[in-house]
Amino acid sequence: MPNYLELNYPDDEYGPDKYPQRLCDYLTKHYFINEGWSSKRLLDIGSGKANALVGFSRNGFDVKGIDKRDECIHILSGFDIRECNLEKDKFPFDDNYFDYIYSKSVLEHITNTEHVIKETFRTLKPGGITVQLTPDWTTDYKFFWDDPTHVKPFTRKGLQNTFKLNNFIDVTCERFYQLPFLWKYPNLTFLTRIISILPDSFKWKDKDEKIQRVLIRHSKERMLLVSARKPY
Repeated sequence: MPNYLELNYPDDEYGPDKYPQRLCDYLTKHYFINEGWSSKRLLDIGSGKANALVGFSRNGFDVKGIDKRDECIHILSGFDIRECNLEKDKFPFDDNYFDYIYSKSVLEHITNTEHVIKETFRTLKPGGITVQLTPDWTTDYKFFWDDPTHVKPFTRKGLQNTFKLNNFIDVTCERFYQLPFLWKYPNLTFLTRIISILPDSFKWKDKDEKIQRVLIRHSKERMLLVSARKPY
């Protein structure tokens, strides 16, 4: 019987030209700004198949991961991926340890998101930056529950206020398209509005909805990207 990762994520996403690496490159350039620290410690919350650990390590980060699923822990033996139940466990790291903390497609799977955000705050060093991505309810509400492990949706304002209420500063939350050409040419966003008019069935190439048409799907479905800093 397939597990969650096998069902939802392919194995061929580790190459330098694949989407996870391109996303890591984008975030490194635009969000994880070098503060002059001697270290570049980065935690990936909910490491999954460790795509982000591979990507950020290529960019010179000292990466570590946490995940609660047994199948994640030994995927790539060269990385430090520690088992952690994100609903209740303290992150297995000291206070003020990380320069950067990252998660993608994690918060929507956690009921106790406040615990995750408090632990993010605790383990970030003063001045440290977190970037976390989760589906945008305003575009994903029709499809959000297609994933039976989803438990909590977010709007842009709600996600932004969640981090503000947990003492983060410089909090911004933007709607984010998972289409790399838009990161370089944001003035082409109008194309997604045109494409999004297509029927939802056009997002998939097969009736089992496993093979996606990337341009159509991610023109219709956005992410939220929140960036926040722990005060000095």
